[in-house]
Amino acid sequence: MDSEDLLLKQMDKYINRTLVNEEFGVYFIKELVGKIRNMKIEIYPNDHNPPHFHVKSNDLSIDATFRLDDCTLLKGQIDSNDLKRIKAFFNDNNTQQLMKEMWNKSKFGNQKIN
Repeated sequence: MDSEDLLLKQMDKYINRTLVNEEFGVYFIKELVGKIRNMKIEIYPNDHNPPHFHVKSNDLSIDATFRLDDCTLLKGQIDSNDLKRIKAFFNDNNTQQLMKEMWNKSKFGNQKIN
């Protein structure tokens, strides 16, 4: 990737996925992958490794994190019925591809996933 491409990617990241709030400063917009019942599935730009996604319910009774490679629960608690719904959503090939693309948008080099 040449320096012009790198600059364009950085500008896109900061212009199109950044909010500026006078009170809180600059922060990145999380990307909504999808919704299942009362749960939102999101990927946060510039998040840490390992590659993962977040699941939160509207009432905040669910706040869980899952690996992007195999949907293993990393953090949080979720009942078995909701876990089945998350895994079924994750197992769709289009969903997995979308999630990888969303993760890779804000990553460079070896931080990207295939």
